[in-house]
Amino acid sequence: MKTKLAAAIALSLLAAPTFAAPTLYGEIDASIDYLPEDNANTSDKDVVEVSSNSSFIGLKGEEKLNDRLNAVYAIEWGLSADGDSTDWTTRNRFVGLKDAQLGTLKVGAHDTPLKQLSSPVDTFNNYVANKADVTGIMTGEARISNAVIYESPAIALPTGAIKVNALLASGEASGIAKGNGASKTAGRGLGDAWSASVVYDSPVVVAGIAYDKAIPSNFAGVGFLNTKQSELGDRTSIFAAANTLRAIGRVNIDGGLALKALYQTSEVEDAAGNELAAADIDDSQGWLLGAEYNLPTAKAWTVKAQYSQNTTSFKSAKSDFDAQQIFVGADYAFNKQVKAYGYAGYLTLEQGDLETKQPVVGTGLEYKF
Repeated sequence: MKTKLAAAIALSLLAAPTFAAPTLYGEIDASIDYLPEDNANTSDKDVVEVSSNSSFIGLKGEEKLNDRLNAVYAIEWGLSADGDSTDWTTRNRFVGLKDAQLGTLKVGAHDTPLKQLSSPVDTFNNYVANKADVTGIMTGEARISNAVIYESPAIALPTGAIKVNALLASGEASGIAKGNGASKTAGRGLGDAWSASVVYDSPVVVAGIAYDKAIPSNFAGVGFLNTKQSELGDRTSIFAAANTLRAIGRVNIDGGLALKALYQTSEVEDAAGNELAAADIDDSQGWLLGAEYNLPTAKAWTVKAQYSQNTTSFKSAKSDFDAQQIFVGADYAFNKQVKAYGYAGYLTLEQGDLETKQPVVGTGLEYKF
């Protein structure tokens, strides 16, 4: 009897439909950074910090439903590689349907299309605890909760392809708010805040344009400033809903050289939850120029450089707030999963006659799995 029962169970398991197992993936990235303090009213200090740079773990999967339609899902959690902050912060997570001809529809929390547009050009993305990339001094780097996301299929052209992405958000709250890795928008209706992008992608040229409407962001960021008492006082970024237009371009030249550029402009959108100081902001304009060169005779090595700046102007007689940062560095790729890197950077913050400077020198190791 027991043998018959075991055989019946085995046959039922074999006859049951099979499901695709989820894929475990992620990244651990940690660096050692020298960030000296140049204090205005106290003694200067030599500071060495261990930084976690966008480390995370995720699960994703895809299940075939019919010849055209697949179910898709993913969930990511941010990790603290240096053990210095809370693990399990919110990153992208969604469930959705992917149609081979119509595109993909997702529901969950997700990076805005405008944020995703910086990836092809931001050479020093996530360095110095995610404060040395465009996130540190520019608006627009947002991940949004309570969102519906659409990603079009690639529209083939003779030399490349075009993709269109869009995100519609519902605030479900009284106003904008910072979350544990994702922000909430204002408004109760789906689409009161939104983001969209159009990207042309080819082996030689990547170009795109994106727009955010009422997406929460940080204005007048201070980048990777480590000084506790700078000439600018205890200045911090200003959190507010933003209308941002961003354009990017990247050219891949034969021989391993890539040239990159970004320009954007932002204005404050009146919304519940904006910090009071946001009412005085006129606009914010930023741009970036960068280059990286993969050595033809030593393919494991890539050298790179980037300059970026952002200016926030005010409606009152207050002086413009200018942030400028320059970075140079080199990467050594052991393989597709493991990379060692080193860099040096310099941040300058100015407002009227006040100025503070912040250097950094660092080295790190990135492991993708």
